[in-house]
Amino acid sequence: MNRRALAICLILAALLAIVWWARSNEPKKSVATGSDGVGVASTASVASALTISSATPNASAAPRVVDPVRVLTAKWGSGRGELGKDRPSEGNPEGPMSFARAGKDLLVVDQVNQRLVRFDKDGKVKSTQSIGPTVQDIAVGKDGTVALLDRLGDKNVTLTDSNGKKIGTLPLGTGDPGSITGVFVDGNTVYVEEGHGGLTGIGTTDGQPMGSPVTLGGRPTKDGALLVTGSLVAPEGKLTVNAIDRTSGTSRFARLVQMPRPSNFIVLLDSDDRGVVYAGVAAGEPEQATIACLDPHDGHVIGRVIMPMSRDPEETFRDFSVDGDGTIVHALRDATGVTYATATCP
Repeated sequence: MNRRALAICLILAALLAIVWWARSNEPKKSVATGSDGVGVASTASVASALTISSATPNASAAPRVVDPVRVLTAKWGSGRGELGKDRPSEGNPEGPMSFARAGKDLLVVDQVNQRLVRFDKDGKVKSTQSIGPTVQDIAVGKDGTVALLDRLGDKNVTLTDSNGKKIGTLPLGTGDPGSITGVFVDGNTVYVEEGHGGLTGIGTTDGQPMGSPVTLGGRPTKDGALLVTGSLVAPEGKLTVNAIDRTSGTSRFARLVQMPRPSNFIVLLDSDDRGVVYAGVAAGEPEQATIACLDPHDGHVIGRVIMPMSRDPEETFRDFSVDGDGTIVHALRDATGVTYATATCP
C-alpha cells in the first residue's frame, strides 16, 4: 500500500471514530416509568401537563385477591334490619344508593324505604331517620355532621347531627343538579362534585349557605394535604391519578397506573388519614374491582387488591369507600340482600 492510500485509510478511520464518539454521547430520550413498570415516553403523546413520577416500583404492589371480611348482611325488605330494593317495570332498578362510616357505625342510604339506617359495629340497627325517596349520597364530617344529597327531588343537601336531628338545608345552586356526582365534607365546608370533576362549596356544616363561591380542583384527601382527580382510558386500562398540593397549589404527582385491559369505569377515588390515595376500576368478566393504593408523596403504587363486585342490576351511587384508618368498605348485592364487607390495601 503506498503512502497516499495509507493516509486516506487513516483519515477515514479517524472520521469513523469521531462519528461513533458523537453518537455514543447523544442525550438519551427521556422515558419515565410508572409504579407498575409501564414506561411512558416524554413526547407529545403524553399530555404536556402530565408528569409521571419515577419512584422505584414496590414488589408488594402485585395484585392480591382478597376475601373481604363481612361487617353485616341485610336481607331485602322493609323490616327492621332490612334494606329495600325496587325493580319497576319502567325505570332503573334501585338498591341502597350509598353509605358512609361514622366512627365504628355504618350509615346506609335506604332510599327505597325512605330512611337512613345506622348500624353499629356488630351489624345491629342502632337507629333510623326519615329521608326522601330521592336521596342518593351521604358524607360524614369529622364532627359527626351527616350530609345527605338530594339532587333530583328537593335539590339540596340536608344536614343532621349524629343523632339524626336536622341542622339545616343547603340549596344546590343554579346549575344542573343532575350533573352532580357526590357530596363531600372537608373541615366545616360542604361541597358537591360536578361531573366527577371540580367541587363547589355550597355551605358550612352548621347549615349556613356559602357567602361567596369556593371551588376545589379535585377531591380533598382526608389529611387535608392534597386535591386528587382521576381519569381513565378504558380500552387500554390506563388510569391517571393527579394530586395537587393544597398549600402550594402545585402538582405533587401525576401517576399513570396500568389497570386490567379493558377497564370499564372508575369505582373508587378516596384517601385515608395518612393521605394515601385509593383508586380503583371495574374490569374483567366476571367484573371485579382492581384497587391500587398510592403513596401520598410521589404516587407510586404501594399495594393492589382485587375485590368482588355486585352482578345484580340495581343502580347505586357509591359501592366503595375508605375509612380514615385505610379500611376499604364495599357493598355487595345478590338475590337475597346486600353485604357490607371490608378489606385492606396493602
